[in-house]
Amino acid sequence: MPDFEPEAYAKQAAAAIGLPLHAAHLPGITMNLALARRMAGLIEQMKLSPADEAAPVFVARKTP
Repeated sequence: MPDFEPEAYAKQAAAAIGLPLHAAHLPGITMNLALARRMAGLIEQMKLSPADEAAPVFVARKTP
């Protein structure tokens, strides 16, 4: 996986969609992107077999 630079990504993604990015928000955005990358890395390490399936659709209901 190529190096991921969360601050550069945040700036480029915001610019691509025309979203104003305030400097005061950048540290929090960067921290959350770095955390998301670490979580995604854990998921990517999971070995799946052909028998593994996605979960069914969740439908919220009130319990009796």
